[in-house]
Amino acid sequence: MTEKPDLREDQPRRSGGPAGAGTEEATTAFREESADLDAPPGPDVPAARATPVPAIPVPAPSAEPVASAPAPTPTPPAPASDVPAPGVAASAARSPRRPRRVPVIVLLITALHVALLVTYSFVYTTWAGYDEAQHVDMVYGLQHGAGWPAPGEKMIATGVAATSDDFDRGRFQDMFQSGGKRRGSPSFAEIAPTPRDARQSFDELGGPTPVDDGRLSNQMIQHPPLVYAIGAGLLEALPGSENWAYDQQVLVLRLLNILIVAPLPLLAWAAARRFGLRGPLSTAAAALPLAIPGFTRVGATFNNDGILILATGALTVVLAGVVRGDLRRRTALWAGVWFGVAMLSKAFAFALPFTIAAAYLVGWLHTRRARTSAATAGSEPGAESVRGGPRGRLPVLPVLPAAIAVGLGLAIGGWWWVRNYLLYDALQPNGWATNPPRREPLLLPDSFLTWFWYFVRTMISRFWGGLGMFEPPQLSPVAIVAATVVTTALCALAVITAVRRAPSPAGTPGWQARLAAPLVLLTPVAFAYLMVGQRSWAEYERYTRGIAVQGRYLYLGIVGLAVVAVAGLGRLLGARARWAPVLMLVGGLVMQALALLAVCSYYWLPRQVSFTPARIPDVVAAISRWAPLPVGVTITVVVGTALLWIIALALTLIPALRHRTPADATAG
Repeated sequence: MTEKPDLREDQPRRSGGPAGAGTEEATTAFREESADLDAPPGPDVPAARATPVPAIPVPAPSAEPVASAPAPTPTPPAPASDVPAPGVAASAARSPRRPRRVPVIVLLITALHVALLVTYSFVYTTWAGYDEAQHVDMVYGLQHGAGWPAPGEKMIATGVAATSDDFDRGRFQDMFQSGGKRRGSPSFAEIAPTPRDARQSFDELGGPTPVDDGRLSNQMIQHPPLVYAIGAGLLEALPGSENWAYDQQVLVLRLLNILIVAPLPLLAWAAARRFGLRGPLSTAAAALPLAIPGFTRVGATFNNDGILILATGALTVVLAGVVRGDLRRRTALWAGVWFGVAMLSKAFAFALPFTIAAAYLVGWLHTRRARTSAATAGSEPGAESVRGGPRGRLPVLPVLPAAIAVGLGLAIGGWWWVRNYLLYDALQPNGWATNPPRREPLLLPDSFLTWFWYFVRTMISRFWGGLGMFEPPQLSPVAIVAATVVTTALCALAVITAVRRAPSPAGTPGWQARLAAPLVLLTPVAFAYLMVGQRSWAEYERYTRGIAVQGRYLYLGIVGLAVVAVAGLGRLLGARARWAPVLMLVGGLVMQALALLAVCSYYWLPRQVSFTPARIPDVVAAISRWAPLPVGVTITVVVGTALLWIIALALTLIPALRHRTPADATAG
């Protein structure tokens, strides 16, 4: 019975094929992407079945290659398997490998991601981000020597409150926070903003003097200071920035957050490659972040979510290799660095040590079977031995690399939480130092089921389309449900097919390791979901209200979600996996178009006016009046983003259409 090759990374070509039967070095990035699809079959694979079928990857047998030794008999041909025999891995590992280039299409998707973020930074006027005034106030306080006061002692600066109060408690509050446009409140399109040349700086608007009107303090004091210190340093490094208009200073901080989350498509691509997904599937993983409008909104405004998303995404790239058997200490050091950065962002990083430990356990399971097989073979005369121990020694749990990763991360970022505990008797104290009055609606009748149903549907809605403060505007419920069902189904397919694959030959991972590998990549999302749920339930028991139910708290796991969902998509598409990037980009375009339609219809069109394509110039003109930069910049960004969408779709669609497989010919 013949087997189908797949799109997995780092698997040697089958032996026995003619010289040069492997894929030739691609002269362009797209040829490099589709190289696996074009490789001719070896003699053991019929031509009609040579088209690869994506699968959940099986890692190389060991993170440490097996040392070669002269064998008394000729080496037999490699078995017709997706994973080399233990004796083959060493020679393959020693062969020189060229540095990987990032494909042009992945760079283009990343540029599109950045352009979309900049577009959202204009669509969402200054102070329209989640708690943006409080985040900016932390930066402004550091600039003016306010330090890091105790909880309850950091009052917002007068210069910040002078304009942000319009959104939090002033003339825009009803429309912005309470859906007041439906009750007759004017939208931004109907309000004349302060002329751009008349907008003042924070210093001119009142400076760092704290407000004294009895309001709640700035609760962001409960979070680590890393991103705020970076923001303060950036503004200090820009000559004359203290004299810039307040919205231009906020734009600088927004661009900082955009720069922080800009690598997400690259990280998703890299994680997919390390996990074993090649070519079009890794490209599709890079495109998935574009399909989450709520993430684009968060990335386009200033907050402390961005640095957590970056750090956890980079950690996921590292752990995607760990679950495939990369147990080297150098890899553990990188895991520790990114875990440490995450610890200096938000308390959601507390769950990451469990993810790291699980990844190393799965990596050990992946390598154990191969090393055990090699050790058993080593008991025979002239056979190879496992490097790092005497012949016949079985692998031990990777306690040391896991301890290095967790220990280094705690050393880099754990000190902040120890400080909090010593000073305030809590790892994360209440930033207000009091229980504030709640304005969320009551959830009745008072029961667990009432809360649970509200929590589930609200988390789903705000994960895909957290577009307002809070609703409206809101993404179409049809789009939310469709995206949730499709993503959940793809992730389930990735896990199920990993378990249901044919029995593995000796020296390759068993079903337990194959099952656990994708689950490990999903743990950041799962742990964040549980942490949000635990807090929300505790608040519901106290107030009978739905509090702290924010889908944005799950964005730290976008990279892992992208890898697993695309692995499932590859199994679903089978021989047509080259269409995966096209499907992801089209899906992202639909989601972003629906999101921008909802946002622009609510914020940037007058009351009683519906959106039509003819209204686009009116929308852009209204956004430009509020934007911190001249109207030409806004128009250029919007047009440039649209062109990048068109180019990205074309450059993924053309190779997919040109490459016809036997399955396509049969279907045609």
